[in-house]
Amino acid sequence: MLNKPAAAKKSISLNKSVASASQKENFRAIFAEIIKNNARIRDQYSIQFFETAQKSNYAFTGSDGKSLNVLSVLTFEEAEKYRLLKSTWQG
Repeated sequence: MLNKPAAAKKSISLNKSVASASQKENFRAIFAEIIKNNARIRDQYSIQFFETAQKSNYAFTGSDGKSLNVLSVLTFEEAEKYRLLKSTWQG
């Protein structure tokens, strides 16, 4: 039984990329800037960050408390900026 916890720890990749508090705050600030003129989402969402075995991740929640698919409410230009943010925020 003692080997199982050690084995579990070994299974976690050494390449784990956990976002810092400043990276998370930068993500929030940049996303807020992207959607500042979008009345469909502005002030109607929250972002929750969580850690997976490999990296930090996030989820959007709408004002109703349900999961929010942000791409469905973004304009084309906003979606392009969001995709760039999404791919570089832990950079």
